[in-house]
Amino acid sequence: MNEKINLIINRAGYILCLIVGISLFFSEKFENNVAIPLLAILFLISMLMKKNRKIFWKNTNIDLKFSIELLLFICVPFIIAYLDGGIKTRLDNYILRYLIFFPFMYFLENQKRVFNFLKAFLFSGIIIMLLATFNFIKTYNEWAHPTGFYYPRVTAILTVQDFANIMCIIFLFLLSFLLFYKNEDNKKNKIIKIFLFVIMILTLFLLIVNRSKMVYICLIPTIFYIVYKKKKRFIPIVFLICLGGYFVLPSSISNRLQYIVNYKKDPSSNLRVIFWETGLEAFKQKPLYGWKAEERKEFNLNYYKKTGVSDYVYKNFLDRLSEWPIYYVHTHSTYLQFLLDFGIIGILFLVIFFVGVAFKAMKINFSKNMENSDSKLVALEIATKSSLAAWAIQGITDINLNNKYMVIVSMILIFLLNYLWKEKINLERGKEINE
Repeated sequence: MNEKINLIINRAGYILCLIVGISLFFSEKFENNVAIPLLAILFLISMLMKKNRKIFWKNTNIDLKFSIELLLFICVPFIIAYLDGGIKTRLDNYILRYLIFFPFMYFLENQKRVFNFLKAFLFSGIIIMLLATFNFIKTYNEWAHPTGFYYPRVTAILTVQDFANIMCIIFLFLLSFLLFYKNEDNKKNKIIKIFLFVIMILTLFLLIVNRSKMVYICLIPTIFYIVYKKKKRFIPIVFLICLGGYFVLPSSISNRLQYIVNYKKDPSSNLRVIFWETGLEAFKQKPLYGWKAEERKEFNLNYYKKTGVSDYVYKNFLDRLSEWPIYYVHTHSTYLQFLLDFGIIGILFLVIFFVGVAFKAMKINFSKNMENSDSKLVALEIATKSSLAAWAIQGITDINLNNKYMVIVSMILIFLLNYLWKEKINLERGKEINE
C-alpha cells in the first residue's frame, strides 16, 4: 500500500514540475499560489519516508556542500531582514523559490523526465512566441514609428523585459541543440534540426524586434561561446555576420542601440546610471547589513533632490510606476540591489553560492570529448552554461533576484547544471567499476 501511495506521489510530483515550467509563461499567480506550494507539500510528504530520503541523497547525487551553500544563500537574507525590522522591510525578494530546486532534483530524477520537462518548457515558450508574433503584426505601425524616446516593444502575457530575458535563454538552448544534438535516426535527425532551426529563427526575430539592449549585449558573448565550442574557425564568420547585421537593421532598432554608448541621451539608459550612483552612495551609509526599504526610499528621494535629478526621475520613471513601492528603491542591477538590501553580509553568501555554481560548471566537461559523449548531454551542458552566463549578464541592469520569473528560470538552470553533475558522477563511477 505504501509503495502505491509513494508511486502516486512521485508521479504527481513529476507532473507538477512540468506544470511549474509551463505556468511560468501563462499564469504567475497559479504558479506561485498553486503549483509551487503543491510541489513543496508533495516533496515534504515524500521525505517523511526513510526510503525516499535515502534515494534522495544517494540516487540523486545531491552535493551536500552545494546544498548548504544554497540554503545559506536563501536563509541569511531573511535572517538579516528579520533582525533589522522584519522580513517585509526588504520588499520583493523571491529567493525562497530556490528551494524548489530540491523537489526538482527528486521528482525529475532521470534523463527522460528532464528532457520531457525541457520539451514542455519549449512548447509553452513557442505558444508565447506565436502570440507575441501576432501582437507584433497587429501593432507594427506603432512599433515601426517610435515617438521620441518611446520605443514600443514586443511581448505576450509576460512583461516586455521578462519576455526578452526568457526568450534569450530559449534561443541559447535552441542554438546549442541545433549544433550539438544528433539523433541516431538520420530521418528523425533532419526533422529535429529543421524544427529547431525554424523555432530558433523565430526566437531571434522576436529578440531583435523586442529591442532589449541588455539582451543584445548578453547574446554576443554567449553565442560566441557556443560557436567556439562547435568550431573555433567559425568565430570570424559569426563576427562578420553580427557586424553586417547591425547595418541592415531598421533604424527603429539601430537608433535605440546607439544609446548603449550615448546613454545620457536616453532616459532608459541614463536612469540606470542615476540609480547606480544613488545606490553606491546609499551603500556607503549602511554597508554591513543593508537598508530597510522605507528608509532607502527616503534616502533616494532626498539624494535625487540633492543632485538635481528629482524632476527627471519623476518625469521618466516614478510618475508612471510609483504605485509599486519597489520602484522607489529600484537600482536596475541584481547585484547592487542585493547589496543594498542585505549589505556585505548578505552578498557574501550570494558570492559563495554563485562561485560554487561557476566551479561546478567548469568541472562538467562532456563537450571536451564530444565524439564519445551522449550528444544530448553535450548540448544540454553548453546550453546550460551559456544560459547561466546570459542570466548573470542580464542581472547587471535587471533586478533578477527580485523577479519571480527570473528567479524560477535561474533555479531551473541550476537544477539542470546539477543534473549534469549527477550524470558526470555516474559516468565516473561506471569507469571505476569497469577498471
